[in-house]
Amino acid sequence: MRFLDKMERKFGRYAIRNLPLIMIVLLVAGYTLSALFPSAANYYAFIPPYIMRGEIWRLITWVLMPPSRLDIFTVIMLLFYYWIARTLAATWGDFLFNVYIFGGILITDIGMMLTYAFLNHAGTTDAYMQIMYIPAFMTTYYILTTILIAYALTYPNMQVLLYFFIPVKMSWMGILYGAFIAYDFFRAKMLVPRVVIACALLNFAVYFLMTSNLRHLTPSELKRKAKFRKAVGSGKKEGSGSFFGGFGAGKSTPSGGYTRSNDGTGSRQGQGAASARSFPGRRAAQDYTKIYPNGARHKCTICGRTELDDPNLEFRYCSKCEGSHEYCQDHLFTHKHIKNGVPAEPQG
Repeated sequence: MRFLDKMERKFGRYAIRNLPLIMIVLLVAGYTLSALFPSAANYYAFIPPYIMRGEIWRLITWVLMPPSRLDIFTVIMLLFYYWIARTLAATWGDFLFNVYIFGGILITDIGMMLTYAFLNHAGTTDAYMQIMYIPAFMTTYYILTTILIAYALTYPNMQVLLYFFIPVKMSWMGILYGAFIAYDFFRAKMLVPRVVIACALLNFAVYFLMTSNLRHLTPSELKRKAKFRKAVGSGKKEGSGSFFGGFGAGKSTPSGGYTRSNDGTGSRQGQGAASARSFPGRRAAQDYTKIYPNGARHKCTICGRTELDDPNLEFRYCSKCEGSHEYCQDHLFTHKHIKNGVPAEPQG
């Protein structure tokens, strides 16, 4: 997860916003093209021989290929997938959702090009027949299905109404769709559909292995982090202040918030006499800025790391802890609040 955090800090501003909506729009466009201009698929489908000739746009445009026939159930499922994808994008953040989707496309591209090379090298009649079927199997169906499974892992207790009237928990939906994928894999007679399924599952596995700790993707943790990011963002506006889940950011308020100065130093402000009367258990206003050994200005109360150990670390104070206690990004959401001088301990 630390690797993805670093990547997000460097490239997060380039993430595509509203990617779930764009995905659905592309699928609708694909269905429309297939209905009005059936031969148009020859120009954007995944056809390896054409890609080898330089038509590299097919590595992306194959996402226009409709996964199934268009009917009322397809429309309902598209709306359902859009709702799930939008929720995951809001939960994970745009950057991580981009990583998941484009990672799935990239892994599928690589897997299918290797499959084409293998089949073309084999040179048998069956191999050439399978190459002809590659465009038909190269759709986003299994990537969308793994999105549903990812949602089930993130919100296992969420209850949804399947087809608007069948109540079912997402954990069971995840198991059901996982069984569907396994059935499709073992039922397939050809190598091509198995590779497509395997690539989608590989992307799913790689993504969650890269997160290294699924606790960071639980609804409670993600909700706290999202609220903290929102508080930090709103704190940048002049004269504003926000507090969510006990973590404050931005300009100080009568309740005593935490802010970061221009040089990156954290300080607690705005606790005058009125604040002291409102919160008698807290100290009066003072500057908590410290200089640690070797000139460090920030130090995590839990792990003891400073910005000298890793310049990419971010530090924040916790407004629910009594006194001056600063935490790095790995422990800001997992520490126990310090009350009456009790030493802080990690939650899990």
